[in-house]
Amino acid sequence: MENSITFYVVEDDQTDFSYIDRAIHEIQPDLKIRRFLHGAALLTHLQNSAPEEYPSLIMLDFYMPVLDGLKTLRQLKINENYQQIPVVMWSGSSRPEDISQAYRLGARAFHTKPVLFEDWQEQLQTTLRYWLRTVELPNLVE
Repeated sequence: MENSITFYVVEDDQTDFSYIDRAIHEIQPDLKIRRFLHGAALLTHLQNSAPEEYPSLIMLDFYMPVLDGLKTLRQLKINENYQQIPVVMWSGSSRPEDISQAYRLGARAFHTKPVLFEDWQEQLQTTLRYWLRTVELPNLVE
């Protein structure tokens, strides 16, 4: 199962992406990760992809240029082709209204971005354990 899992990371900040990428590859070296700098790039890619190429999980930054996380999440969840793809949101903010809005729009989880690399590792270890070992992901090709 783990070999077929692909994570899409939508993150504009290079430092945050470096932490995410490094931590994930230390925890799960064979995991496939694809990065997008903003939501519009993700949506364009998905529109040009076949369902069997869809990611197993999208990790989506909240604040980004071009198309921010909430607008991207809204577009993902209104499109029946992408509705079942789990979306985990990340933000430097822990404002209750941001968290509530993300869940209302269909986010499966919301994390506040850590500052230290060790904290990224711990948070991503928990996230990967949950998504790779605890839950059954939907079959997106039917």
